[in-house]
Amino acid sequence: MNFLPIVDNIDACMSELRSMLCTVGIESCKFPGLLGRVLAEPVLAMRDSPAMDVSAMDGYALRKADLDRTSLSVAGTIAAGHAPISLPPSTAVRVFTGAAIPPEAEMVVQRELCHEQPDSIELRARSTDFPIGMNIRRRGENVRAGEQVIASGQHIQSNTLAGIATFCRESQLRVFRPLRVSIINTGDELVSSEEPVEPWQIRDSNGPMLEAMLSPQPWLRVRRLRVKDTLDSIEQTIREELTGADSILLTGGVSMGDLDFVPQAVQNAGGKIVFHRIPIRPGKPMLGAATADGKLIMGLPGNPLSVAITFRRYGLGMLQKMAGFSEQEVAPKEQVLCDNDKKLDLLWFRLVKRRKDGMLCVEPSQGSGDIASLARCDGFVEVPPGESTSGVRRFYRFDK
Repeated sequence: MNFLPIVDNIDACMSELRSMLCTVGIESCKFPGLLGRVLAEPVLAMRDSPAMDVSAMDGYALRKADLDRTSLSVAGTIAAGHAPISLPPSTAVRVFTGAAIPPEAEMVVQRELCHEQPDSIELRARSTDFPIGMNIRRRGENVRAGEQVIASGQHIQSNTLAGIATFCRESQLRVFRPLRVSIINTGDELVSSEEPVEPWQIRDSNGPMLEAMLSPQPWLRVRRLRVKDTLDSIEQTIREELTGADSILLTGGVSMGDLDFVPQAVQNAGGKIVFHRIPIRPGKPMLGAATADGKLIMGLPGNPLSVAITFRRYGLGMLQKMAGFSEQEVAPKEQVLCDNDKKLDLLWFRLVKRRKDGMLCVEPSQGSGDIASLARCDGFVEVPPGESTSGVRRFYRFDK
């Protein structure tokens, strides 16, 4: 395929590929297993929040008409989790933060504004300092029953679980089933980390790296395998994996060499190639394809640095779309320091390391095969064509 001439086409190609992908099916999941999954339905509030008027402070609930009294007797105490009691005229009720206030109360005066006696209180401030509604959290002020609390497509994290535990009527929710991802590493030169390695061989780092980037995610399941550099073996493996996987990530064999069989194998196995070779460094040979039934096939370059960057920048978002995420993460912008900077006429990804003072600094790299630099870094920044690295850039963490 032809090399893409301008960077604007990269986003267009990614959008086209995303539009061809199908979202996985839906299943029910009980509360303990929801962490890390993706909601397939919105969470609606089962009741008002707060469910009734409650105190925002430790203090005394009273009527406005009683503010001018020299002393008010304390008619009782209400702690959080207990039903409210009545407030007789010319009295106050001691309340604690989160406690239901008496229905007759019009305000809560905090303890530090009172002279407290065992059975009575005197107000320290003038009555004009205490408006109606002071220190009362009104019923439904956070959310009303039936209103949406969490949208469908939300990745369930610890804070999301707090909302689910508070507002859900049922003990289980509908979530998208885990996305099934197959990682296929190509290359006759590859050996596993457990095997002896000859000078002409390479330890397989792409497979373990991609698996590590994906395995902690409960919204997907990962399978990893390695194949030899022949068209038949790559094509057959793709066909076999497509019977059970929703997405395939290949590494290596995607460039223009005589033994780079991945593009042809993808087409032979039923993949429609949307892009192959885009103006980025590193990672130019990357390939993106989809099957007729909406499964993703991505061919990532063989060099580990290129694999780490292209997957994190482009592949992860594709998988999230298929897994039901309503929105793809937007990388934050941070200030980047760079010495002896230069400019390129293509999209440039540069490795960065965070210093002890929090600043991001560019890590000098010897190229896309420089695994030592990759191992030392925290992530990378994206530099548009014709611009220098220094300045405010989007920062992508590898472990996000």
